[in-house]
Amino acid sequence: MTASTTEAQLPTRARILAAALELFSERGYSGTSVGDVEAAAGLAPRSGALYKHFPSKTALLEAALAERLREIEDFNRRIDLIDLGDLRAELTLIGRWGLAELRREQGLSRLLMKEGDRVPGFSDRFLDAIVRPGLAIAKHVFERHGADTALEDPDATAEALVSSLVGFSLQQVMFGEGFTEVDDERLATAWVEMAMAVLQPAEGSSE
Repeated sequence: MTASTTEAQLPTRARILAAALELFSERGYSGTSVGDVEAAAGLAPRSGALYKHFPSKTALLEAALAERLREIEDFNRRIDLIDLGDLRAELTLIGRWGLAELRREQGLSRLLMKEGDRVPGFSDRFLDAIVRPGLAIAKHVFERHGADTALEDPDATAEALVSSLVGFSLQQVMFGEGFTEVDDERLATAWVEMAMAVLQPAEGSSE
């Protein structure tokens, strides 16, 4: 694997990180050497160039998780600033963004499924950086629209709705893009309708 023309235009640090995640997901963490990452990023293998940007292979994973956490936090802040004031509009925004974000996380998800128990602390950091913040966004939207006051178990409802998006993404990881004829846009539309069916009665009863 070598850096593509598009990847070659990225800053060196970003190229290293992108190359590392692709290799980790294909070969596994333990099966990927620093030299492999350097070569894939278009650098001289075993030259030590990687260490100018990351102190270790583990630091690459930390950086990848930190990047995803920043994206999730930024999205959460944007929702607060926009405050569409309409449950359907906010659910549509969350559903589409959620599927796009899950797609960006598929390399990390693949690595977690393959070697989560062999990379010290990776599972816990993935949980803290990606899973819990994602659930928090859903619960926050419920609270803003008052749905949590009428739902019998708002936490479990948020978990069920978010898990349906996660499950779709994980099936793509396990079986490939062609495992179903349903694409991201159709899934997002159906997800919004499902969420509205669950939350609209609760929202209406709280007014």
